[in-house]
Amino acid sequence: MGNLAALSLSSILVVWALVLRSLSGTWLHPGALFAMWWSLAGILPLIFSPYDPVTAGAMGWVILSAIVVGLAAVAGNGGFRTRLIVTPPEVSRAEINIMSWLLAAAIVLGLGSSVFFALGSGVGLGDLLDIEKLVIVSNQLYVARYAEPDAVAAAPPRLSQALLPFVYLAPAIGGSVLVLHKKVLWKALSIASLLPAVAVTILQTTKAAVLFAGTLWLSSYLVARLRQGKLGLFTRGHVAVGLALGFVATVFFFAVGLARMASTDTGLLQVVRVKLVTAAFGHMSVFSQWLNEYWRGPYSPTMGEFTLAGPRELFGIQQRVPGVFGTVVDLIAGETSNIFTGFRPLIQDFTMPGALLILGLLGFVGGYSFRMLAAGRSGSAPVLAAAYMTILWTPITWFWIYNSLTVAVFAIAILILFVRIWRGSVIAGSLTRPTRPIDSLTS
Repeated sequence: MGNLAALSLSSILVVWALVLRSLSGTWLHPGALFAMWWSLAGILPLIFSPYDPVTAGAMGWVILSAIVVGLAAVAGNGGFRTRLIVTPPEVSRAEINIMSWLLAAAIVLGLGSSVFFALGSGVGLGDLLDIEKLVIVSNQLYVARYAEPDAVAAAPPRLSQALLPFVYLAPAIGGSVLVLHKKVLWKALSIASLLPAVAVTILQTTKAAVLFAGTLWLSSYLVARLRQGKLGLFTRGHVAVGLALGFVATVFFFAVGLARMASTDTGLLQVVRVKLVTAAFGHMSVFSQWLNEYWRGPYSPTMGEFTLAGPRELFGIQQRVPGVFGTVVDLIAGETSNIFTGFRPLIQDFTMPGALLILGLLGFVGGYSFRMLAAGRSGSAPVLAAAYMTILWTPITWFWIYNSLTVAVFAIAILILFVRIWRGSVIAGSLTRPTRPIDSLTS
């Protein structure tokens, strides 16, 4: 009955997403993107994992969050309508060259992170070329990461950890390079920017690495398209590529699931399928069950213990546990999950009103940077990309928990700032270019 109530309420979320899309003229508007993304993340679990309970209260929180983010994004945008620059300023050759060569360096250094991880973990490079040995090694490293009682002993090699930001810097640049660079070689390299994350996932069987990289790449890509005045999201090309990549990702994650079980036996695919369904659609039930307990218990905000877990660990204030939270939730399929969404860290740290305030700030900053970038101010690109990344990652957890991701985003911001200072007079001149309202029929 609880799921039926949640499913009925979800229609409000869909209507709100369509309203924002209609009034703003594009799904790239942060408010519309948040509502649309959570229409998928909130409703698909009710369809594909119907036996896992989701309360009306959990769906109500998602709807309230979408409304807060949407209204704040509209405020930051200065209204529903956005003026799009008629003739976007050309990207300078200097910026393209800097981004391209930094991309190439990031790919090499990102792959180096996995090489040093393997060497520091006592894995021979020859084992990485043998599939059966690689599966066994990946399983051993997976077990050591989650079962090792001594957190220090289980910590990754320092050099590997130091190079980890480049694993995510590469796709954070790669999405933009695909749009902005005209040469096929560099476009191919932009797609190859996902390889360091793929290497991390193969070696450590951590699906999060590929998901992080994909989120960074997509956010960078959408921002670069907006810089060129392109607003389409569900275009024919995007849908076709998305379906193809979805198939490839599914096969890849099935392989990773088998590696976690130290097996190449295809007879275990059904077991892996259950695990993947749990990972993909269990978050709403996990959040719902936690929220029920939160409402019944005393409110004791932890003031950054979870949302700032990365920086606090960096400065030695606390030790971060794998998966952020030390608890898991049992699901009907017999699996467990610790994917509490990005809402739990915010609520647990700052209470529900505080969480809504932070979500509103996310919407406002996203809306403002969207308006600035649409008007030709490229300095807003990293801010909008950060807003997109945060939104896309909320069904899993709070994006800014991880130091390596934060470093990658700030590196992009520094790069854009450097180019702006270098080209200051040229960019300032672009602000006088004519603009036009965004057509409500834009894809």
